[in-house]
Amino acid sequence: MGFGDFLSKRMKRSIEKNIQKSTLTNENIAETLKEIRLALLEADVSVDVVKELISRIKTKAEGGYIQEGVKAHQQMVKLVHDELIEILGKELAPLDLGKKPTVIMMVGLQGSGKTTTANKLANLVRKKNSKNPLLVGLDIYRPGAIDQLVELGHQSNIPVFEKGKQDPIKTAKQAIEYANQNNHDVVILDTAGRLQIDKDLMNELNELRKQTNPSEILLVVDGMIGQEIINVTNEFNRLLKLTGVIVTKLDGDARGGATLSISHMTKLPIKFIGEGEGIKALAPFYPKRMADRLLGMGDIETLYEKAIENIDERSIQKTMKRMFMGQYDMEDLRNQLVQVAKMDNLGGILKMLGGQNKVNEDQINDAQRKLVVFSILMDSMTLKERRDPRLLKGLTRKSRIIKGSGRNEKEFNELVNSFEKGKKQVMEMTKMMKSGKMPNFPGRGGKGFGSF
Repeated sequence: MGFGDFLSKRMKRSIEKNIQKSTLTNENIAETLKEIRLALLEADVSVDVVKELISRIKTKAEGGYIQEGVKAHQQMVKLVHDELIEILGKELAPLDLGKKPTVIMMVGLQGSGKTTTANKLANLVRKKNSKNPLLVGLDIYRPGAIDQLVELGHQSNIPVFEKGKQDPIKTAKQAIEYANQNNHDVVILDTAGRLQIDKDLMNELNELRKQTNPSEILLVVDGMIGQEIINVTNEFNRLLKLTGVIVTKLDGDARGGATLSISHMTKLPIKFIGEGEGIKALAPFYPKRMADRLLGMGDIETLYEKAIENIDERSIQKTMKRMFMGQYDMEDLRNQLVQVAKMDNLGGILKMLGGQNKVNEDQINDAQRKLVVFSILMDSMTLKERRDPRLLKGLTRKSRIIKGSGRNEKEFNELVNSFEKGKKQVMEMTKMMKSGKMPNFPGRGGKGFGSF
């Protein structure tokens, strides 16, 4: 469970449990804030940040009034939400990409995930900002570091400039010259990881900064290192004048809440967060969206962006047309599952919809298992079989599919039964929509597709 899940369940539950009356009283405010304080401290949020956050909420809650048509617990959620945004940094802090080429200097401790993050950032500016990035390998101290960057660049089709064990400052200057000559408008310098107490290496970083004049100096920090994250950030900032922070591994630890303290304690913006291993698992940091997630309110904006980036609109339109014509089949189901898998796992999608508190983890895991198993089974079918599922009743076909997929008869039957139930629901929804009625879509009171 990541720290976002941990806090969202604790804080929202505390508010709803304690504030059930129509008014905010000193008693229910105090009890709620006590539980929120404990949840934040358990998640490793800085004591000073917790004190200030609780103090702000208390002042506004006790001196405020309930707006007409708003329940007391909803008012409290809004107060907590607004103050979380303040603590997290208020607004998105975009990259400064005005220069050509824009030089981005990546710095951090050993093991923070800096090299993989450099590759993810290069991919992100290429996709979202239509830039032509160049990665530069400057870590001459860690064995295999430059080779790792070259391999990552090869996998993501992003060029890497490197000169082996040559002096990093000389290599960086050559890389910028190369970028000018080859139309690379963003240069990402992957420097060597180091300890902030290593004066020689820190001085090398400072000299690199002076010689390359980067537009951005980004510190990559591991979200799981706890309160030390503040000391690390302050020490790097003191020497290098950082422009922002990238926090990695936010999906891995309920005690990653020290991240919430960074902007407030260091006055530096969190520019990106990493929540996974894939190349797309780096996202701009939106304080409001993070506050939404921490209170279990979902993150529709990010979900929408993921949908736009990953979903094949033509495929969806084709499936919808077939549904309206009463031709929905297993090939359509397979295509839908492929689109869902491109976006995230089901648990991640539910979090962005604000639904993780309504469905327990076992149900989510079971649904995710079915999605994977069903996809494997359908990949073992011929297109003709997916287009005409009646053919699956034949024992020879059934035996071949089970053997070819490596699954079992129970899972095969589960797929067929789920598809048949789902098709019936699709037909009912289509019929209602044709008659002008609003169907009861999955997630709005319905049970979802088939047995998902």
